[in-house]
Amino acid sequence: MAAGAEHGAAPGLLSQAEVHVKELEEFEDYYFGTDRRAKMEASAAKVLACVDEALALLRPAPHDLNVRGLFLKGRAVSFLADKEAQAEEWLTKVIKLDPKHLGAWNALGEVHWNTQSYQRARDCFEHALEFCGENTVSLRSLSMVLRAVDSEAAARDDDVVASRRAANFAEALEKAKAAVALDASDPQNWETLGNAYVGDFFVNAKRPDELKRALIAYAKAESAYGKLGKSNPSLHLNRGMAAKYIEDYDLALHSFRKAQEIGDVNAAQQGQKVKELVQRLSGYTQRKGDLKAKHLKELLEGFKQGGEALRSLRDFQANAGSAELPLAAKVVNIVDRQEELPMIVICCDVFGDFFALSLYNTKPSKFADAVVPLKTIIHIREAKFREVRVQANHKTWTYPSVRVGHPGDITVVGGTSLEAAAVVSQFSAAALPREPQVEASAVVLAAGDATPSVQSEVEAQAEEDPKQLKWIEQEDAKMKKEEAKAKARAKASVKGKAKKKEKRSDKVVAKHSQLEAIGNVGSDVEIETNTGSESYMDNDSKFEQETTDCSPMLEALPKPAAVRWSDLDDSDSGDEFQVLKSAPKDLVEVEA
Repeated sequence: MAAGAEHGAAPGLLSQAEVHVKELEEFEDYYFGTDRRAKMEASAAKVLACVDEALALLRPAPHDLNVRGLFLKGRAVSFLADKEAQAEEWLTKVIKLDPKHLGAWNALGEVHWNTQSYQRARDCFEHALEFCGENTVSLRSLSMVLRAVDSEAAARDDDVVASRRAANFAEALEKAKAAVALDASDPQNWETLGNAYVGDFFVNAKRPDELKRALIAYAKAESAYGKLGKSNPSLHLNRGMAAKYIEDYDLALHSFRKAQEIGDVNAAQQGQKVKELVQRLSGYTQRKGDLKAKHLKELLEGFKQGGEALRSLRDFQANAGSAELPLAAKVVNIVDRQEELPMIVICCDVFGDFFALSLYNTKPSKFADAVVPLKTIIHIREAKFREVRVQANHKTWTYPSVRVGHPGDITVVGGTSLEAAAVVSQFSAAALPREPQVEASAVVLAAGDATPSVQSEVEAQAEEDPKQLKWIEQEDAKMKKEEAKAKARAKASVKGKAKKKEKRSDKVVAKHSQLEAIGNVGSDVEIETNTGSESYMDNDSKFEQETTDCSPMLEALPKPAAVRWSDLDDSDSGDEFQVLKSAPKDLVEVEA
């Protein structure tokens, strides 16, 4: 082959290799069939063959083509388990030849993530941002790594490590926000943000609203994936676990079903656990703990004490009585959840009405040591009541539920506050083994042995930066405005149809009336436009433009349009590339 032809063929071969790298990225992120590994190995082999053939035509190869080829080879094998050393060698050569090669820095960071070398991964993503500027891949990957650093030390009672981890999780949240601000149309940015909110909630003892923000971010991720025609089981599994934690069981079951449909093998088990729990609680409360009438009478006699004003479950159901008064209840049974949170205790009130008491930030063993089932009476403050109602498999389960954000809000009658039962979960975010059906593993929320939290839910709320809540308020106001516009459009549309029907009738009468009717049609169109008849797609475009133009100095997040804050609030419901699409899996777990 002539020299000119050889030089012309080489770039074409490298372009073919790039196509196969894109295939690998798609397999990594969106393909979950049993032949996934075989497909990825085949695509990686094609990349290596194309690059080797291209570089063989050019000896020596020009600098730019040599860098390009080495990167494609390193990137290709980075997707294969047990090939990390080879990937690291090739990608490191690329960086030595071109220290500002963004793709190589990010890909090398992923390699270190997969080998659980988190500090080296962090260095790569920070160097990418330093040498190449801000980009969504580095930002969201850094968010993941920051939550994985020191994960092995999470169980140690070390104040220095705990303080460092808390700072890392807070910084991880800011990096995730920055990624969303750069590109609000990328679903992986929103998914990473959701996971960052979950992590920050557990490590930095934030109030439960933090998880509501995670759910909003997950909803935005789902919407963005839908626009791309993509789906990711890890998103739905993570959202299901977060929803399960705040006892939004309908959302949890919906999310687990979606994850299972996409291909996650763990989702069905998680969904079944939710159904069994809800069925168990529903039956137990309705059957009054399976107590005989005599034992139930004896149970209630303990409430006959002197005249302190208290509330009952019926007061909560009827929204009666002062909110300042505690709910009086007797502990009947502690539900064995194998260290999962929230802790759930079956209680009854003075009228013998049974309910499930959900306790957050509580270590079950410490709570169990402080009470005696069928004997201990407790006073519950800051209680949030809701009627849980779950539908699945053509069945409906219901039960009354009372939630408490911190054990310090519970006092044992004749004893003291249960503040000592408080605990902070051991939360970690680490890479899991690179097996296809394991990569989608999600948030596992459980209690762990840690130093008791001295910060109550109320104190955490008081310390919350109002700027961090501002975007939620803005979004809620925006959504209400959109709802008002939608109602106005619907009203105008009905009115317009009625007028058009009347005009068609007028046409039969006279030519003059026909012309007059046409004039009225023009007026109607103008009215509809003035009421805000732009489409929701137009609104999405405006939203994306707003988030792209937002100032990095703003504390607020881009304003998501898929879910309203109030849709997830207790008062209403009761209750991680743009350059390289494949990314480290944002996996987070809490160790028991």
